[in-house]
Amino acid sequence: MAVRNDTAASKTLTALALVLALAPGGGAWAQAAPAFAPGADYAGVAGSAAENARIAARCGANRNARDGYAPTPLRPDQTHAPQVKSSQAFTVEVVATLDRSVGMAVLPDGTLLVSQRAGGLRTIQVKGGDAKGQVSEPLKGTPEVAGPMGTSNTGPVLDRDFARNRTLYYGYTTAPPAKGAAPMGHILRARLSPDARSLEDVATIYEAANLAPRRIVQARDGTLLIASAEVASGGPNPQSMSDPRGKILRIGADGAIPKDNPFVKDAGTSPALYALGFRDIQAAALNPATGELWVGENEPMGGDELNRIKSGGNYGFPVISYGRENGGGLIDAGKTVQAGLEQPVYFWTPSVAPSGLAFYSGQAFPAWKGDILMGAMSGRQLIRLQMKNGRVVGEEKLLMDRCKRLKDVHVGPDGLIYLITDESPSEVLRIRPAG
Repeated sequence: MAVRNDTAASKTLTALALVLALAPGGGAWAQAAPAFAPGADYAGVAGSAAENARIAARCGANRNARDGYAPTPLRPDQTHAPQVKSSQAFTVEVVATLDRSVGMAVLPDGTLLVSQRAGGLRTIQVKGGDAKGQVSEPLKGTPEVAGPMGTSNTGPVLDRDFARNRTLYYGYTTAPPAKGAAPMGHILRARLSPDARSLEDVATIYEAANLAPRRIVQARDGTLLIASAEVASGGPNPQSMSDPRGKILRIGADGAIPKDNPFVKDAGTSPALYALGFRDIQAAALNPATGELWVGENEPMGGDELNRIKSGGNYGFPVISYGRENGGGLIDAGKTVQAGLEQPVYFWTPSVAPSGLAFYSGQAFPAWKGDILMGAMSGRQLIRLQMKNGRVVGEEKLLMDRCKRLKDVHVGPDGLIYLITDESPSEVLRIRPAG
């Protein structure tokens, strides 16, 4: 994995941002702002005022649709791409219903391995294209979880050599060790038993106070990239060089710190730090064509981002943001651009709440080859992004008639698309070509 050498400016700006944030009154990033009346374009939610009205009549009013805040992008292709409609016909099947779920992996034989929000893993047998999958009992050997906002575990993520070693990775949080202490985040490595009924050889390979693992992705070189959330809606944690909140961390598959991490030699900096300045990443995947990590980030209120991650990059939150505080106040006076801070590839206003991301490279939907598929929670949709030379050139909003929050997205070895809904109980959906 290539490492950039141009991090000096980013480090300087990060340090300055942190000093300002920690100065008296400096942590008050949110500033009062007037309400913004919605315009005719609801591209962040349903594509148009008429479409929004149709979906609202079917599903109930979307909580974000009345938000008319529309900051000016630095580049015109960063937001509100042309709405497109695919000629690819498809059908949607509910293959299983189970406890509220947060993450999924697809085993080489097509079996689904699903993590529950309250903890634990189950398998779903969907071999042979059966309309209904067979849900297992909870797997033995999984950890007890507890954490902020209930989303206290992530994964499972299969090792790149899973077919040979049956190794997987799993992130979770546990309650604070003492009253007033910070919750602890953990990354474990384990083997899935031959009968897929338990985890074996379970070992914690990394842990830290305030680590809030949302997604784990294994890079081409075998290292693990861990998206750790900032649950609060403001700073200064995402700009801290030692706090894991609002970061992407990079560790070896054995938990060791890679020697080529961008800040590994900086005193007072977490050696696992890979990129910083995020709010809450709940969507992440490697681009199979380039090996780059792409993520979908939840900002507090609008301004949700699609980002291509660079080693050592500072993605700005809360120094810059295309969103606002949850209460509607501007973040850092509404600043959206600053030298040395990365711009998003794309952003959404109003908010869609990205969760789950996959690059489509299968054979079942040839018209979608190379596109990004991303779930949306508050947007209640599956977003298809047409990509060209690393930019978004079109956006299609799918499954809105189902009125479901989507939590995770994966493409199976058969090229079919599998989704988890974010509700209690969760549905596991499968998208296949029509006919």
